[in-house]
Amino acid sequence: MNKTPRFISLMSDTTAKALIKDDHYRWFYEDVIKFKTGVDLKGYQLMDPELNTGNKGKDYRLDLIFINKTKLFNLELNQFVYPHTFIKSLKYALRLAGNGYIKGQQYYQRFVTQLNLNYKIMSDKVKRRYQGDYKLEDCKYKDKLKDIRVVTTNLLDYKGIVYDGTNKYETFLSMLTAESYEEMERKVGDLKEGRIIMEKLKELGLDDEFGAIYDEEIVHKMEINSARSDGRKEGASNEKKSIAKAMLKAGESVSKVMSYTGLKKKEIKMLM
Repeated sequence: MNKTPRFISLMSDTTAKALIKDDHYRWFYEDVIKFKTGVDLKGYQLMDPELNTGNKGKDYRLDLIFINKTKLFNLELNQFVYPHTFIKSLKYALRLAGNGYIKGQQYYQRFVTQLNLNYKIMSDKVKRRYQGDYKLEDCKYKDKLKDIRVVTTNLLDYKGIVYDGTNKYETFLSMLTAESYEEMERKVGDLKEGRIIMEKLKELGLDDEFGAIYDEEIVHKMEINSARSDGRKEGASNEKKSIAKAMLKAGESVSKVMSYTGLKKKEIKMLM
């Protein structure tokens, strides 16, 4: 009996790292980055290229930072966007730029470009805010800080796009918003490069080792987002139950669901 691959989102940091580490698929995110920022990542290396950070505190922030000498590029995949999201990412860009290193007595300036790909906007206040090309500027003297640039894209602007033979890169951005293979199939159409990526995602969807890391990221982010949205423990519990239902529907065992969600066997049985 052939196993049906689970859906794997391109908006997952775990997915992005898996594809970027593979020379056959790295071009997808490179093309998206070049299309939105003009930055060509050829010659850049991915920092900390493991699938997760590996620290004992289970820090699931899987930073997608590329380096080429004194140039840094940071890719932020924001599945959920809150009012504080842009400020947080801006502070992160500032920290990256300010963390120059010293060799002897010499300080090396870092030039940072950051691309924020934002999907689900969780507040009306940020629906049309923080978009486009952002540079720091002194209000009084109009002096721009040239070593930091933040580009923000609202992926909902690309949600309805399907390939028409002329819009390859817009279709790539539309693929990032897909929430099922059926939806992605409609978007991709006969775009060869899009179909290559879709087949790779299906391959990852059959990989249990990748799935374990992917699930841990999803659980962690949903717990954080639940806490932010309502400030109650029940929010995190409901998200765990939603994930458990999805895993059960995909045919995962009760023991595996227990391991990934932290729910008790009795709680999972009630969801079946």
